[in-house]
Amino acid sequence: MLNHILAALNDYAFALNQDEGNYSYISSNIADLSGYEPIKFENNASLWFSLIDPRDIKKVEDLYDKPLDNDKSTSITYRITTAEGKTKWINEKRCLYTEEHGGNVLLSIIKDLEREDEDRYNKEEAISGYGILFDNNPNPMWIYEVSSLRFLKVNGAAIRTYGYSEAEFLTMTIQDIRPKADQKALNDFLQDRGVAEAKFVGYSNSGIWRHLTKSGELIHAEMYGDTIQYKHYDCRLTVATNVTERLYYQEEAKIREQFLNSLIDSQTNFLVRINMAGEYTFVNKRFMKILGYNKVDIIGKHFSTTALPEEVYLCEEAFYTCINNPGKIIHLIHKKPDVNGNLHDVEWEFIAVTNESKEVTGIQGVGQDITDKINNQKEISWTKKSLEAIINNTEDLIWSVDRNFGYLYLNQSYKNTISAQTGAEPQPGDSAMHTVFGDEVLTKWKEHYARGFNGESFVVEEELLDPNTGKSVFHETSFNPIFDAEGKITGMGCFARNITERINTSKSIIDQNERLRNIASLSSHELRRPVATMLGLLNIIDMENFSSPENIEIINHLLVVGNEIDDVIRLIVNKTFISE
Repeated sequence: MLNHILAALNDYAFALNQDEGNYSYISSNIADLSGYEPIKFENNASLWFSLIDPRDIKKVEDLYDKPLDNDKSTSITYRITTAEGKTKWINEKRCLYTEEHGGNVLLSIIKDLEREDEDRYNKEEAISGYGILFDNNPNPMWIYEVSSLRFLKVNGAAIRTYGYSEAEFLTMTIQDIRPKADQKALNDFLQDRGVAEAKFVGYSNSGIWRHLTKSGELIHAEMYGDTIQYKHYDCRLTVATNVTERLYYQEEAKIREQFLNSLIDSQTNFLVRINMAGEYTFVNKRFMKILGYNKVDIIGKHFSTTALPEEVYLCEEAFYTCINNPGKIIHLIHKKPDVNGNLHDVEWEFIAVTNESKEVTGIQGVGQDITDKINNQKEISWTKKSLEAIINNTEDLIWSVDRNFGYLYLNQSYKNTISAQTGAEPQPGDSAMHTVFGDEVLTKWKEHYARGFNGESFVVEEELLDPNTGKSVFHETSFNPIFDAEGKITGMGCFARNITERINTSKSIIDQNERLRNIASLSSHELRRPVATMLGLLNIIDMENFSSPENIEIINHLLVVGNEIDDVIRLIVNKTFISE
């Protein structure tokens, strides 16, 4: 009997014998709905459940898990995916039926909502003559069924804004265009308003909600809706006004205001606001303190009154550039006199102020007194020039190279020296490996630089032959690594000087000391002997009988000894004045 009743229905039906776990009836035309023949369902009792759209599985499971009474039925609208991959909206009504022999049968009566809509209405008769207002509305609009939340109709603006085609929209619910994090809030809102039970009737402004487009872009929409009957369904006609840009500008204005308030509170910079007439409407305490103004003396005055006459044009150019380029930050550096005539270097950043209609109402500026900074820069520049003068006024050679042996700095003496040897004056960026010096010399210098690049500071002395004079020339070169702020070695600083005079002087001193040692030796040995002999002879002279023959012999010996002393003295003199 049950099977005959089910066969007479236009809808699709399943009868599942719960005791045996198999179907006792399947509509013969089930393939028209699902694309699968009845035999497929007979062989696989879970096939129907596998057709349910993943977006609806949870709500279907929740309904299936609830126990059914014999005298009650449940109804649910959800999506299935056919064998051809098409998404269809269906309505399933479930109830329990007890057969005559006592068996329990679960009945499912399924309606193809798309076929039902086509049978009842012509799509052109969508909204009773208001189709133009719906289809051509510049704001996204749609109609959704309150019980299932499924889209029944969308306009062109919705398709353009959200990126889904009309066919895609008609397979979705209003939950599908919400971020997952907002779906609970939407469900709570709909439940509180009684939307699913069609208790929520009449016009409403549901506030601003976040929506997701097909591309994943997040937009903010202010939602307006009203009750409507569409295709015999209880529906709501909804208008979604995109307020993303408006919220962005509101948030930007809020952040800008907080930023300005923070600057005002800190009072470390100059803060000013100027209206479209170029008059000060606000200046902060820092501005008045540094420049010596009182508020009554500055508010309402034109900005040109606080600038040097020759720099007014700079201020006016910045003012009009700012007004004509809303959102763009305009930079300005100029001299501003205080009330005592002292000049201050001031650096400004100006930006146009706009109202909610994006109309420019004036400009606001943030400035700082950079007088000390400018003076410090001048002092640094003067110091640099002084050092350059000193460095370039010495005959010593000063240069530095990077890790690729490229020149970083060269003083004039170094340039002159290399120019004389190579025929070209070196410049920063040139290679320090001049090929005219030959491979042997270049290899030696690469070894020196390598020691420095490894972190070693050292001094090297070299003897070279002057090609012009043919004499030896001595140079002393110091190597010192150059470190950056992170402690990495980025180059090598070199200082070379001619130490030929120092070497020659040292040699002369050594030679002189050697001669002194020889003189000392002559004095202690060669001169002491004849002097001792003379002293001995003098001691034996007969002072009482001076003319005695013995004295004559002694005097002759003294003459011989005197000549010996004279010879030694001549030798000492010769040793003393021998030239190099």
